[in-house]
Amino acid sequence: MRKFLLITTLLSAFAATSATASSYISVEGTSVTVENNLDSELNPMGLRFRLGTPIAQNLDLEAHVGFGSDDRDSSYDEFSSAYMGLFLKGYVPIGFNSAFYAMGGFSAVNLTQVVDGREFSDERTGLSYGAGMETKISERIDLTADYMRYVRDEGLFEDISAVSFGLKFYF
Repeated sequence: MRKFLLITTLLSAFAATSATASSYISVEGTSVTVENNLDSELNPMGLRFRLGTPIAQNLDLEAHVGFGSDDRDSSYDEFSSAYMGLFLKGYVPIGFNSAFYAMGGFSAVNLTQVVDGREFSDERTGLSYGAGMETKISERIDLTADYMRYVRDEGLFEDISAVSFGLKFYF
């Protein structure tokens, strides 16, 4: 819980400094993949929000906050994930309207599983990375898609990653 509070404080400080004209917010549908040590995976679906601001040419500072849940499997009543992180995001332009990007930073993930009415939770933190593409569809809106590996660690849930697709709005 302390790690979530630390990242929340960092995200608040980030939000306070990101009020420039070229800052952005992104709203995306996401599919989180949680692999466990039993060689199976869970796929909670959800939303991710990104808040970003440029800090240099082709380099942004970006915060992620997301969540997902799933109750489709008969081996558990419900499975949910919540995550947040802070990243540096570098761009490589492709033509005039698109860009490839790569991100690296730090994330915290909270996983909760309810089995027979009993709740089990696991918190993970660690280095994260990912890559994606953005394409301009208007002066203030981009179409985005990316893959992120949020946490890879030993334990019951070994690998937490996500694929996201959505819209980025400049303000």
